Parts: sequence; C-alpha cells; structure tokens
Amino acid sequence: MSNLAQRKKEFEGAKDPITFAVIYNRLLTINREMGITMINTSISPIFAEVHDFSCAICDWDNRIIAQVDGVPSHTASAMEAVKAIAKEFGSDIHPGDIFVMNDPYLGGTHLADITIMKPIFYNGKLQFISINRAHHGDVGGLEPGSYCPTATELFHEGIRIPPLRIYKNEKPIEDVVKMIRINTRMPDALWVDMKAQVASCRVGEKRILELIEKYGEKKVRETIEDIHKYAEMRMRTEIEKLVDGVYTGETFLDSDGFTDDPIKIKVTISIKEDEAFVDFSGSDKQVTGFVNSPLANTETCVYVAFLTTVTTPDIPHNQGVYRPIKIYAPEGSIVNPKFPAPVASCTLDTACAILEACWKALAQIIPEKVPAGWNRWNGPTITGIDPRNNEFYVMFGFNGFGGAGGMYGMDGRHYIGDGIDLGGLIAPNIETNEVDYPHVTEFNEFTTDSCGAGKYRGGCSAKYKIILYDKNPTLVMFGDGKYNPPYGLFGGKLGSCNLAFINEGEKNQKELKAKESVKLKKGDTFTSYPSGGGGWGDPFERDAELVREDVLNEIVSQESALQDYGVVLEGNNYEINWKKTNKLRNIGGNKKSG
Repeated sequence: MSNLAQRKKEFEGAKDPITFAVIYNRLLTINREMGITMINTSISPIFAEVHDFSCAICDWDNRIIAQVDGVPSHTASAMEAVKAIAKEFGSDIHPGDIFVMNDPYLGGTHLADITIMKPIFYNGKLQFISINRAHHGDVGGLEPGSYCPTATELFHEGIRIPPLRIYKNEKPIEDVVKMIRINTRMPDALWVDMKAQVASCRVGEKRILELIEKYGEKKVRETIEDIHKYAEMRMRTEIEKLVDGVYTGETFLDSDGFTDDPIKIKVTISIKEDEAFVDFSGSDKQVTGFVNSPLANTETCVYVAFLTTVTTPDIPHNQGVYRPIKIYAPEGSIVNPKFPAPVASCTLDTACAILEACWKALAQIIPEKVPAGWNRWNGPTITGIDPRNNEFYVMFGFNGFGGAGGMYGMDGRHYIGDGIDLGGLIAPNIETNEVDYPHVTEFNEFTTDSCGAGKYRGGCSAKYKIILYDKNPTLVMFGDGKYNPPYGLFGGKLGSCNLAFINEGEKNQKELKAKESVKLKKGDTFTSYPSGGGGWGDPFERDAELVREDVLNEIVSQESALQDYGVVLEGNNYEINWKKTNKLRNIGGNKKSG
C-alpha cells in the first residue's frame, strides 16, 4: 500500500464528517473574528486600514490549525515562533501568560513583525495558542520606519526581541513593556497596537474555550487531528497528480543596495510520488544589504507557491499541508542567512523573488494553474514631524500598488499589490490617508500600458503622486523590480518596471534608486510608477474585442493594441478593422479573430 493510500485509509476513520466541517469552519470564523478585533482596536492605519497583520491558532503540538485572510508571508513562520516559545519556556507556561517575540532567526520574519502569542488552557492543560503577528510602524534602528538600506547587520534594523513573557496573570509585565517602548520612535502607538494584538488573541481564547465547552475536549482534539490528516491527504493527492521529475526555476533581485549586482534565487523542485522536494542549492550567498531571507520566511514562500497553484482554495491551511513538502535552503545563502545578516526587506523583495522562482518551476508541470509575474514593492516609507500636531509619523506608500500576473483563463487583477501579499494588503482611502499624514495626493490612477500583453494580460498598476508639507521628511525606498520586471509566461510579455521620482518634471527631478534614503523638504513631490503584471500566452491570441475594451478603459493604448496584440482600431470609438486585424494576425479573410 502506498503512503497516500495508507493516509486515505487512516482518514476514513473520521466517523463524523458533519462535526468535522462544523468545527473546522468554526475555527476559521474564530480566526476572522480575531482579525476584526485587531482592525477595530488598533490605532495605526497600517492595521486599521491596510491590514498588515495575520492571526492564527496553533494546537497543543505547536501546529497551525487555522489561518485565513491576512498576509500570506506570515503563514507558516508564525508556527516557528510558537515553537521558539515552547523551546524557551518548556513547562513554565501558565494560564494568564502572554508571550512576545520578533527575532528573525528564531521563527520571525523581519523585526517590524511582532508576534503576540496567548496560551489557551482547559482543565489545567495547554490546549491551543492564539497568535497575532503584526507589522509595526517603527521598532527602532538606523532609519525611522525600520527599513534601512544602509544596514549591514540586524542590529541596525531595530530592537531584537527574543521569546519573552510580556503578560503574567493577564497583566503586563511593566519591565518588559518599558524595554520595548523605549526602543521605538513611536512608543505610545506601538504599545496601543500591541494591546490590540493582545485583545485579538483574547478573543481567540474566548471562542476556543466556547468551542471546547460545546463539543467537549476529546471531540475537539480528535477533530483537530482529523483536520491535519485531511489537509495532508489533500496536498499529497494533488502532488501525486503531478508528473514525477525535476523542475527548475530562477529569478533575480535587482541588488542589495550596496552593489549593482543582481542576486540569483534558484530553486529545484523534485516531484516523487506524493512528495515534493524543494532545493535552493545554486542560489547566491547571503549579501551585505537587507534583502536576506531568514529560513522561516523562505519556507513560508514555498508553501504559498504550492497553496496558490498545486491545490484548490478550499484546502485547509494548516500544518498538515506542509508535511509532504521538504525544503532545503543552504545555510549562509540569500534564502537562509547566518546571523546577524540584515533582513528587513525579506517579506517584500526577497519573498516575491522566492515565490516567482517556485512558480516558474511549477509552471513547467501545471502551466494552466501558475500565473505570470506579479509586481514587486515600489513604495517608500516617509517619516518626519507632522506640523499639525508636532508628532512623529511613519507613512507607508501603500497607495502605489501594482498589478497581478495573468494566468490561464483569467487576466491579472489591477491595483492589487505585490506578489507575496496576493491582495492581502488593502490600499488605504486617499482622503483618510491625507488626514492621517501631512501630504496632499495629486493623482492615484491606472497607468496605461503598464500591464504585460498576453492572451490573458497582466493587471494594470496605479501611478501615485503626493505633495509633502512636512518641513524635513525622510523618504526611504526599499523596493525592487526596477531592472527585473514581472515575467511573462508561454509567450506573454513582461510587465513594466518599477520607477519612482522626487520632483518629477522639475529642474531638481531625481529618479530614485530602488533602495535608498533621501532627505526632502516641504513642497517636494514623490511619484511612483509601480509595475503591472506579466502576460500569459500569445497576445495575438487575445480576443480582439477584449483588446478594444481595454483601450476604451485606458488600460491599453491604441499603439499597444496594434503592436502587441495585432488589433487595428480606428475612429473615435476605436472600432475594430477586422480585415486589417486578421491580416496582421495572419488569420486571413473577414472572419472575426478571437
């Protein structure tokens, strides 16, 4: 009997599919309620509007059992944070305890992502752990906002928090709180937002205990085991459908900000029966700058690649789905650096590149399920003193979102953000953003021809321009994709490259590097042109009516329609000249092309 057949037989032991479904979906609902609590109780726009956080629930064996919505790059790495707490404290974990950590080398991602974990006890036993990981606006370091393009070690990026107990008997441990607060430029905002994380975890605890009271400890634990088995079986079933073989994907980061040398990420995915072996041998060594990816971040990106392509959306996102995927990342490489390499940009630039490399490999096996390249991050942090209240602020450029890659049967989504976040981050309301931060928005609109042409074209990006009225703001760029645009697949074309300017069109115009820090003055402007998504398939096979529709909507120009798609449009209404179009597309006759 094969491994998969054995696991299917084991899972058939689940006697009560109705209760299984009810408990599983209740766990997802609890997870969502935790997220709603975070949105409603936090004070920083990065949480209340952008939703740059994730919630999860782990079981008694430190396995993630439920995670929905949120930021995909937090998916599996949060589980490693729980393991770090278990290793540090062992049996010294008690009701009323709450723990905190952010160490990238102990299961974190970058230092700005602070993880709060609350053990859940029932009948005197540790049953579950509710988790909230959130990206805070500033955790110290050389640059305000904690993204530092000149960082050469982790200590330059902010406060490093090992696994610590921050609450005892449901009350804050003031010494620990003071230690964290004194190391940030925004002590009040950070602490209020951390308490919002705590509130989120407490909601998770309350609802989990209600679940146990309703169904009983034994039934809930049995069902959790079944959920893990089911998820593993589903993933193994999908992997077993793939053709056994070895598949390679490769992508590049522009640079680390210190040199102009591109950084290679290479992945080899070996499929054997119902398991996948993911090997990053051949990737470049760790670098000086802040684009190194700690192991937990790298592993999460691999899991996201499989969850978005190999499986279907209804599969449970828990530890069970990860078991058939074995990952090797050489120590000292860009995808598994040695301490104390800086890592601040790992959740954006490098995470996108790791995901892309995996997608490129998987596209050779399941071409109809893998998208072309998404955009990479192009926004800055802008920090300074708000003249309206003389308070320090950190603004992230979330309004400059790019487009998704096209895929079989589907055009890429417009204005959705970078690849690794997969739409999990929400662009803030323009007017609300102007209330929160000292600037005025001049425009935020689709960029014509930013999307890669294809039978299924990429998504369009949105250009974004603001005027600053803080006296001496600091702008930090921490993006990528200025020289490596979103890739096309199967004849699809590249998306546009990321571009950004200070004072575009003025005598003192400056084209920004993808990674740099710049001092500005009142009245300066910042303009971002994010990349659109790559195209999938031959553009000449795109339905000509869809090309015309894109031109009418200013997604594609009339010139691109002709040159990239072979569609001839004439007159003010851009009517299709079918004869010329068919001739250009080598179809012949007057038959309408599809």
